[in-house]
Order: sequence, then structure tokens, then C-alpha cells
Amino acid sequence: MAFLGSSPQPSTAAHGRHMLLQPQRSQRLKWLAFGCVAMLLLAFGLGGFALARLRSNVHTAEMNVGELVGNLASGPLDILVIGSDTRSGNNAAYGDESDAESGARSDVMMLLQVSEDRQMVNVVSFPRDLMVDIPKCTDAETGQVYAASEDTQINESLERGGPGCTVATISNITGVEIDHFMLVDFNAVKALSSVVGGVQVCVTEDIDDTYSGLKLKAGTSDVEGEQALAFLRSRHGFGDGSDTARIRAQQSFLSSLLRKVQSEGTLSNPTMLYRIAEAVTQNVTVDKGLTDLSTLISVGSIFSTVDLSKVVFATVPNEPYILDDNKLQLSTESEAFFTKLQKDESLVEPAVTDETAEEDVDSLNYDVSVSVSNGSGIDDRGSVLASDIADRGFKQITVNENAGEYSTSSIVYPYGFEAEAQAVADIFGITTLTPSDQYIGIEIVVGADLAEHDKIESQDAGIAAGATGQTADQVTCQQSFNY
Repeated sequence: MAFLGSSPQPSTAAHGRHMLLQPQRSQRLKWLAFGCVAMLLLAFGLGGFALARLRSNVHTAEMNVGELVGNLASGPLDILVIGSDTRSGNNAAYGDESDAESGARSDVMMLLQVSEDRQMVNVVSFPRDLMVDIPKCTDAETGQVYAASEDTQINESLERGGPGCTVATISNITGVEIDHFMLVDFNAVKALSSVVGGVQVCVTEDIDDTYSGLKLKAGTSDVEGEQALAFLRSRHGFGDGSDTARIRAQQSFLSSLLRKVQSEGTLSNPTMLYRIAEAVTQNVTVDKGLTDLSTLISVGSIFSTVDLSKVVFATVPNEPYILDDNKLQLSTESEAFFTKLQKDESLVEPAVTDETAEEDVDSLNYDVSVSVSNGSGIDDRGSVLASDIADRGFKQITVNENAGEYSTSSIVYPYGFEAEAQAVADIFGITTLTPSDQYIGIEIVVGADLAEHDKIESQDAGIAAGATGQTADQVTCQQSFNY
């Protein structure tokens, strides 16, 4: 496979452009955290010449440009992965002229935490429209000082002095001392997904998203190159069309990627490692400390053997912003969530058992319609399971036996019917539930996990503080709609 040519350094120049929520402007790079770390594994099989060449590909930027609060927790290794949405240079095809002239924003922020004993990995996503306090930051190249700003959209931090300002912002929010950062652009996603031979994804409905360019048939399929990038950028095709729904799709993509490279031995193949490293390093900016060989070895060694059930992808606990429902703010649960990170603890928690009190069924609205789509690959499986739903008391049930095949079962439901959707989910042990304003009834997609069993085996773990997310060993299917 031919390697990509040299790419320009992702731009972090500030032009003061306000972050707009228009669809075309909001479809930004959705970078994969594990993909960035995978390139660190080059330390296993590369000689000095190869390592020097890869180091020469990497651009560097200053780490400490923002004011930090005191008493930040340290101990585990924390790397902030930032998705740059720069539209200049090789990325000019992903926007118009005004986009190309604008500064980059950090529309994807994932805090990768590797535990001190190297047995656990937490990957925490921060929605781009999360309202936070951004500290005072100083651009290391120009000397320009950006005053501290309260209640500001978090993705504006990259415009205020570069990635080091985003590092300071998230360090202050979480109370965790971040050790390194990686800033990557569009081309890294395309290159990495192609090098590994594509990543398997699953969606419940056909998607034709004209904004991101994503075109997928319902069911499972492999994506790479432009389609992998489109999958990670697409917002309009997933869940309720929000950024948090898009993040769930990204987490599913990352989990699938990690399962694939581990099962195929990619991380123990020196040739593949070099190709991954070459593809990624040409499109990444890091702090100077992350070019150190001992750091590469320290980080890289975990991913070839780590227990996938101990790799958790989670979205920081959030709620609608008090002044604007289209934006988000940290919820009260975030304090307990961040305490886990500060104490070097896994975000994986034991699942709640069935020994808890049963739902008060008298309070449920059994008049809500339920649609069952059979994607199990077994004839008439939808009708069989629909009878179990009817036995629970639901009266309006329709069945579609001709859905595409799905690996996992899932449920989408209209807002206001959370309890009813959970009641259906409890019948079959389904854990993927998504609210949406695109539906008027509950829709259940029956996947291969219910092909031979009437109930899915209980998951071993949940996410701390009630946060949304998944562990890397969980196979999920994204609720989607034809956009």
C-alpha cells in the first residue's frame, strides 16, 4: 500500500470565528483515540532509522499554554486526543472557502487514561457544544494572550493558543493532570482505516447523509477511507441527530477497531505497525514529550494484550445547558465520574442485578405502539419474540420479518417513554436504548444475539455515574434513520 504524502501541520491559528451549529459547518473530524495510540506500537519492531523517519513526520506544539488550577491528580498516563477541523491544505475538500480561511477548532476531544498498572483504559469523550470555563491561555508562537472566559463552548479552546489551551481546559474540568496531547486531522482517519482493512459497523436503518457523505445499508458493513471518515463525522443519521448520538457511534467504531486489530494480531506485526505509524504520524501534531521512545513503549505495550472488558469508552455526564437547550453542561453526576479518573480507577462498574425491585407496571403506558424488526437471520423470529412483548401487556405490536441482518439487538423510543422502552428491553436483556424525536412508538431491532436465545446474557459491567458508553468487548448497533 502506498503511503500518504506529507501533510501540512494542522492549523491552530485563531481567527475569532464563532462556532456555528449549521450542519455543514458542524460536521468535524471524529478522530479515533485508539487509532492514535496504535501508532505508538512502532517501538516493538522498528529499527533506529525507521523510528527516526517516523519522528521526522510528526509536528510538535507547546503543551503548557494555559493557567491550571492547583492540586491536579496525577499517577496514570493521560493523553488528550484532539480532532482538528482545519479545512486548509489537504483538508480543503471538506468545506468552502470561508472554512479554509478559518482557524481550527477542537470538535472532538477524547481523554485517554491508561492506569498506572497498565491493566485498564478509560477513554472519555467531551461533546463539542459542552459549555465550560476556559482558562487564560497564551499562544506560544505569537505571544498573544487570551483572557479567561466563563460559560464558553469547549471547542473554542483550540483557537485560544493552540492544543495546549484545550489541555488546560480539560485538566481544570476533570481535576486530572494531562501528560500529553495528540492533534490529528481528517487524513489520519482515512489512512488508518484503510491500513487495517476497514472497520465493521452496524446501523439499524439505511443512511444517506448528504452532509457527511455517509451511505450505508441497514445492518453490518465494513467502512474505510472516505466512508470511515463520513461515519465518524455524521451526525444527522444517528439517534436523535445530536452530537452525543454521534459520539456513541464513534465509541462503537473504536471498539470494533480495537477488537479487529487484537483478533488479527495487527499489533504484533512489525510491518503493519510501520504502515499504521506512517499513516498517522504524517497527520498528527503532538507535544514534544510524546516523541520520547520510553513513552511510546510504555503506552504501546498495553493494547496488544489488554482485556477488552477493561477498556471503556464513555461520554462525560451531561445535561441541557440551562440557558440554551441546544447546548450542554456538566451534570451533577460528573463530580463522581471525575473522582474515578482522579483516583486512577476504572469507569467500568458491576452491572445492577435483577434482584432489584420490579418496575411499577401500573404506571406504564401499554398503549404505546411497538414495532419489531427481525434482523436475527432466523425466519419468523420477530413474531416469536413479539408474543413475549404481548405477554407483558403491550397491545399495539407490528412485526417486520424482512429487516437486514444485525449482530446486536437494540431499541429506539420516543422521548417520554423511557420506562416503557426499558420494560421491553428487560424482557430480552437488551442494553442499547436510544431516545429519538424521529419516532412515535418503540422500535426493537432483533439481532443475532437473540437468534437462539430468548434473553441476551447479562453484561458484566456498566459505566460509572450512569454515563453513556460501552466497553470494547461489547458489539453494538447504532440507532439510525434515513437522512
